[in-house]
Amino acid sequence: MIEDKVRGFILEEFSSEAAGTALTNDFPLLERQVIDSLGLFHLVGYLEDEFGVEILDEELIPQNFGTISDIARLVREKETYAARG
Repeated sequence: MIEDKVRGFILEEFSSEAAGTALTNDFPLLERQVIDSLGLFHLVGYLEDEFGVEILDEELIPQNFGTISDIARLVREKETYAARG
């Protein structure tokens, strides 16, 4: 499941920022500063490698990266688009 993989990556890579939080699918990652701007680029690289999607610069908006659910939705949309390709 995309959400579980993303959650695992965040916990592993941003453990100090995520310490003591329950990273539910709707936890506000950007608002609570679990992921900062540099971390966002690290996360994008992971998503592109792990799921074989390309995330465009104009997609780097809070609506796509605010929560784990938002990230999973973006990845699913990108996978669906690529499959139609």
